[in-house]
Amino acid sequence: MGENHQHTSKSNNLALTGLILAAIAPTISVVTGFVLQAGIIAIIVFVLTKLWMFGLPAYWHLRVDGEQISMSKPKQGGWSLSFGLGIAMSLVIFVAYFFLGDLMISSNDLTAILEPVGLTNPVTFFWAVMFWIFVNSVLEEYLFRWFILTKLEQVIGGFWLPIIVSALIFTLHHTIALSLFISPLGNFLCSLGLFIGGIVFSWLYLTSRSVWIPWLAHALCDVAVFTIAWQLVIGF
Repeated sequence: MGENHQHTSKSNNLALTGLILAAIAPTISVVTGFVLQAGIIAIIVFVLTKLWMFGLPAYWHLRVDGEQISMSKPKQGGWSLSFGLGIAMSLVIFVAYFFLGDLMISSNDLTAILEPVGLTNPVTFFWAVMFWIFVNSVLEEYLFRWFILTKLEQVIGGFWLPIIVSALIFTLHHTIALSLFISPLGNFLCSLGLFIGGIVFSWLYLTSRSVWIPWLAHALCDVAVFTIAWQLVIGF
């Protein structure tokens, strides 16, 4: 009994260590890029933290946990549900912007934030959007839903509590970034939306055990967000 308890405690401590090391990377990137506005250093840190967000969970899964490589194929369905939830959340984003956009964010403020990293150029902005929708959103699902959420399941147990905590961690670095270029009201509403989105994405993952199912809903939300950003910075 004592050996089993000791083994479980050690395993949980390892899971918590991996969880913390993985969770800090997005916040480091946001602070360097948006808070410090460190120019080329911010771009280097951005690349390094993305590599960290991918590399650490992979290393942990293979070397620490001793598991096998998996492509996270969806075996339990969920595509239609994810698509429907993604469209619904996207509509909420558009409606919220239509009614509250002027109170939340201005074109000048967003442009001032994006200009130092070259994202006011239409071509650069386009490829950045493609990266966020088709690469970064997959990476976030891989990190927040697969790795962090499953580690939270191991550390604190249950179903809804890991979902809520992972959604809070997912929201944190977004809230820091948003605080720099939108109003407090806008930040609150966007952070609330991100938190709800994090809950939805986590629930989709736990019911499908595939990062690709929540990714679809996540990508659709990103399309809505970047459509609004394009209108503000580039214009149609």
